[in-house]
Amino acid sequence: MDKKQKKILFISGGVLTTGAIVTSVLLIRRRNRRKRGLLPPSGSDTRPANILTTNNNTLPSNFQNWNGGNNYLSNAPRGIRNNNPGNLIYTKIKWNGKLPKEQNKDRRFEMFIAPVYGVRAMIKDLKHDIEKGKNTVPALIEEYAPKFENNTAAYINTVCKDLKVSKTAKLLPTKNTLRLLVLSIARVENGGNYVSNDLFDRAYSMI
Repeated sequence: MDKKQKKILFISGGVLTTGAIVTSVLLIRRRNRRKRGLLPPSGSDTRPANILTTNNNTLPSNFQNWNGGNNYLSNAPRGIRNNNPGNLIYTKIKWNGKLPKEQNKDRRFEMFIAPVYGVRAMIKDLKHDIEKGKNTVPALIEEYAPKFENNTAAYINTVCKDLKVSKTAKLLPTKNTLRLLVLSIARVENGGNYVSNDLFDRAYSMI
């Protein structure tokens, strides 16, 4: 085979394709420079799990999925199958209820033992950002969904509409504001209303 025509695998946006090698190699992009990796309102990651997103790790016996069972919901949106509706990227942060790396089936994102722990982590993350000065919707979402790979403007407009606030409105980390943020962001991330008020209240009581 001609070396110039040698084919390699390219990974882009979760789709596996082939292409001819020329002089460079395509690198897998990091979704965010920090700890999150969120998709725009127009393209929530609702694709089934596959070899690009999962590994062969075994879940603990006490794992609880979004439906109350203990199996991995491989056809659910990524944030839902991981009990991580905010799509927080895996870090060394010791979140309560976080699955250790050897039990985490996702190659990139955090997994939690039950949905309530993922919602709790999302609440704490948003609360921390507001308290440190990222207290407008644009300031929060520009970090959540960086412009280099997201339709950040559409994301911001969606969250502002859900919260019924302007882009310049100063947010306070009150329970009601955090509730509206969590419900809005989780809906954008997962393409549906997965986080109920009851689930939020249980998670909030744990922070």
